Amino acid sequence: MFKVLLVDDEPNVRQGIKMMIPWDEIDCEVIGEADDGDDGLNKIMTLQPDIVIADIKMPGKTGIEMTEAAKALGFKGKVLILSGYSDFSYAKTAIALGVENFILKPVDEDELIEAIKTAGKKIKSEREHRYKQEIGREYLNEQLVKGLFAGDPIHVAAAVDEYDFPSYCAAIVCSDGSHPEQSADYNTVRRFYDALNNVDIVSVDISGALGILFKGWKYTDVMMSLEKLRKELSPEAFISCGCNVSSPAEICVSYSEAADFYRKRFIFHHCGVASTEVFKKSRTAEDIDFADRIYAYMEINDTEKLNGVLDRFMESMLTADNTPEKAKISCITMLMDVRSQMSRSAADKKPENMISDDFVNEISDMHSLSQMVEAIRTKLTDISDACFGKTTKSTMERVVQYIRANYNRELRLEMLAGIFGYNSAYLGKVFHQYTGDNFNNYLDEIRISEAKRLLAMDEYRVYEVAEMVGYSNINYFHNKFKKYVGMSPLSYKKQFGGGKDE
Repeated sequence: MFKVLLVDDEPNVRQGIKMMIPWDEIDCEVIGEADDGDDGLNKIMTLQPDIVIADIKMPGKTGIEMTEAAKALGFKGKVLILSGYSDFSYAKTAIALGVENFILKPVDEDELIEAIKTAGKKIKSEREHRYKQEIGREYLNEQLVKGLFAGDPIHVAAAVDEYDFPSYCAAIVCSDGSHPEQSADYNTVRRFYDALNNVDIVSVDISGALGILFKGWKYTDVMMSLEKLRKELSPEAFISCGCNVSSPAEICVSYSEAADFYRKRFIFHHCGVASTEVFKKSRTAEDIDFADRIYAYMEINDTEKLNGVLDRFMESMLTADNTPEKAKISCITMLMDVRSQMSRSAADKKPENMISDDFVNEISDMHSLSQMVEAIRTKLTDISDACFGKTTKSTMERVVQYIRANYNRELRLEMLAGIFGYNSAYLGKVFHQYTGDNFNNYLDEIRISEAKRLLAMDEYRVYEVAEMVGYSNINYFHNKFKKYVGMSPLSYKKQFGGGKDE
């Protein structure tokens, strides 16, 4: 519907025009009236009507002067001038100003209706033309940006002539895999950057994804804007960002980096915006046995430290050479190692039921590393609570309990100190006060006691028993056994077991 403004110093004339024209039938509505040229100019610029019907002779500015001033201020609407003068000079001046029609008073109803219809047709035609031009410009710009993302030499050459910015940066926003035009996130991205300069948004050859090109932005501002955008998108959305580059020819490098992060979104989904900044913030990968450390904290039921080591486990996978497949394998391998340790030290807990194959299959189908780790975190915490229950035992009782459960593994006082959060020297002193013996003697006594039990069973050779109780060196085991028992392991076996020899 076209908006119409009436400007005439005679109220009766304005009222007459309002009454004689079937506005609805010609798809128009009167949105305002003005009683002189100055008031008319003010309302033209304020109301932005599509069509102005104005008298030529009014107090203050004439209709022609009002039109001239409005055009100078950028008014693009159509003006119909009503005049009681037939002088050709008036009409000539009006036409020179782009006035649509010069209608003599008294106004003929049919003539005015036809003039309004003609003005409306021209407005409609101009709008369609502008729309086509805008669509054409958008299409050409989209093809240019896509070509720059792909590193196409023709588009790069065109951009060199068109672009003059100190920096460029590419990003990818992906929602839920639906077509970007049908995604709520698509509209959110458009609205978010609508009022900002030097940002191009295009659909890219990734299902449900948009490509963003920042031109002349500082990298910190790019990242800040993407972090804010991420908070407005759906939880499933993923954003990746490439590096800042200094020329149109390098835009493909930035886009390629963003695309590489996109391909690894399984790993980086929890990062907010995946970028090289992720690597800078992540810790250096640690060469530790995560399963061993995780199970240690499960055994002492220390949820805080268990969560901490799981966080470090996830951070260890934020590496450039990692892939979603490798990350899944790492998670499942770690979980299986924990189950294996449970089988060795807590077989009565039936670990194969607690960490079932169904659970492993379930986490294998998850869509992100963070989902897998959170599911594992919940599972292992529940197992820790169920098997090693929250206890009121003192720390030293928990240390002793841990030693008795893990005597067959490599145990050192320094390792226990790290697990329980103590200085090793202080832990050794407190341990001696609590048990009446130092750590090494206490551990040896437990191992030798178990070795005596196994040797008497007559099922294992001496070297097998040594390995089963935690001694990797047979000679060391022989010396320790003789020290505590007064005879060699073989002599003890012959005396109390009487079966297989060494």
